[in-house]
Amino acid sequence: MLLALLTRILLWVAVGLLIWYVLLKFIPRKFLTWFGGAIILALIVLSFIDPNDQTIGTIWRIISLPLTPLGASVLLLIFALTEGLKKVKGQQVAIALAILLVSSVPLFARALVGQAEQSIQQAYNAQRGICEDICPAVPETAPLSRVVAVVIMGENMDVASGSGYFPSQIDTGSTLNPDLTARLRSGASLYQQLRQNGSNPLVVVTAGPLHGSAEEKAGKEQTLRQVLGAGGIPAEVIAPIQTTGMDVNSTVRRTREILEERQYLSPTQTGRDADRIAIVAPALTMRRTALTFEERGLNAVAWPTDLYGSSSLRSGDTLAQLSDIMPNVEALRLTTRYWDELMTSIYYFLRGWLPGFDVRWNQVVEVVPPN
Repeated sequence: MLLALLTRILLWVAVGLLIWYVLLKFIPRKFLTWFGGAIILALIVLSFIDPNDQTIGTIWRIISLPLTPLGASVLLLIFALTEGLKKVKGQQVAIALAILLVSSVPLFARALVGQAEQSIQQAYNAQRGICEDICPAVPETAPLSRVVAVVIMGENMDVASGSGYFPSQIDTGSTLNPDLTARLRSGASLYQQLRQNGSNPLVVVTAGPLHGSAEEKAGKEQTLRQVLGAGGIPAEVIAPIQTTGMDVNSTVRRTREILEERQYLSPTQTGRDADRIAIVAPALTMRRTALTFEERGLNAVAWPTDLYGSSSLRSGDTLAQLSDIMPNVEALRLTTRYWDELMTSIYYFLRGWLPGFDVRWNQVVEVVPPN
């Protein structure tokens, strides 16, 4: 505990010094008063406290621009041109080009994301050997009959509300975000598997805050419930739709409140007989999501979706291998997602929302085995 606390303190100091350095880099020192600095830092903190707030989210995206591969590259190029076109700073241009080039290579992006996604399969394999010597009678797979709730971590419900997302004309004919729709269907598939294993879980769905009139909001929520119903989930087991979106910490807190209100949790059960929460979330965020549930005393069972790094090239396909080292915008987007998740995980650790850094997630999180 003491080592984890000291690590958090050192990280907070490092983050504070980094933010102060960035502020001095972008804002002239004579204009950077303590009052102005305090306002900017307050906005940064608020962006994590309420990440679904559009105003704070927009301000945070502007402030955190230097922390993204594209933002860092653009700002370095701007700095390189501060003295005019005839005095371009070549070193900064080279660094910007290197960041942009590496971040845009599909091979590099898949390697980063694949590492995070492979940890899920590694966790499943490690689960079989955790109690091999001291409790060999324990089943190898997660006790799905003990799952009392399915939590589907969803994107914003609105089609065009996601940051950086530009819907096509076909997309705009739908009322739900395509990513959310796909995750709902995946959650419905998990629900059917749990029912086959003797569980009757409550279904909790999160989505970002809705916009529009009351009728429009009700219509979108009804559409969401229809997608779940089409997947075989009865209306009576679907809890009211939560607006926490991908805000894991708020979702965990709200999920516990719902389960306690409906008396779904059995505090007397421990170990293999303890209640489980099945989590449907992107594989890239699953480590942080599941461990946040575990830190709050809710045993997590992972059901990862949105797998990006699992595809493999055929060894004899030279053209496919060549295209995998050619930069493209989708690889840049994937690298940025990985970097955003890394930064968010560091913040969660600083806030104490994750277990100590010496606890591997495959020691506490179970994984739903593939069919």
